[in-house]
Amino acid sequence: MTESANIDGGYGLRERKRAATRAAISATARRLTARSGLNGFTIEALCEEVGISRRTFFNYFPSKEDAIIGHMLDDFPDEELQAFLDGADTSGPGVLSRNLLQDLFEVTCAVVEHGDFNKDEIAELVAVIKVEPQLLLKMMGTAGDREAEFAALIAQREGLPPGHPAAVMVTMLFGVVSRKTGEEFFSEANTLSYRAILGGYLAAAQDFFSLPFTPTEGTP
Repeated sequence: MTESANIDGGYGLRERKRAATRAAISATARRLTARSGLNGFTIEALCEEVGISRRTFFNYFPSKEDAIIGHMLDDFPDEELQAFLDGADTSGPGVLSRNLLQDLFEVTCAVVEHGDFNKDEIAELVAVIKVEPQLLLKMMGTAGDREAEFAALIAQREGLPPGHPAAVMVTMLFGVVSRKTGEEFFSEANTLSYRAILGGYLAAAQDFFSLPFTPTEGTP
C-alpha cells in the first residue's frame, strides 16, 4: 500500500499538511494548464501561485504533468474519506460489507461536490488534452497505479489482504461506472447533477447483476 493510502490512526497532522500541499499544487497546475496549456506556464510560476519553493515542488512531483495528474487520495475530503474507511458494516454475509456500494456512492459524490474544478474548467482542460496528447498518455500510464491505490483503499476498509480479488473487482466495476458518469456529467449538453447520473448508472448495474447466474464448476 502506498503512503497516501495508509489512512489510519497514524495519519497525523504532518501527513495531512503534506497532502494539503500536494493537493494545492495539483489544483493550481490543473487551473494553469486549463488556462494556458502545458507550455504556457513555468514551474516557477506555479510555485509562486501556490506559495512554495521550486525545491518543495520537486519533493512532491517530478514534473508538471505529474502534478496535473496528482494523487488519487488527495481528491477525497478528509472527513468523508475517514468516515468511508471506518464505516464498514460486516453484519451481513459475504466478504464485502453490505453498505460498501452506498458508501462508495457517497464518498465519490463528495469528491465531485467538494472539488476544486467547475465544469467550465474541466471542459477547458479536456480541450488542452486534445492538443497535448502527451498529457493524455501520461494519465493513461498512471491509471493502473491509481486503480491499485483505490483497490488498496477498498481492501483496507473491508479488512482484506492487499490484492484480494473482491477489492480488485469492486475497483474495476465501480471505475467503469464512474468514468461513464464523468463523461456524461462534463458534457456540454448535461443538465443533471453528478449524484443523479451516478445513482442512475449504479441502479442499472445493480439490476443487471441481480439477474440469475450459475457459476461454472471450480469457480471460487
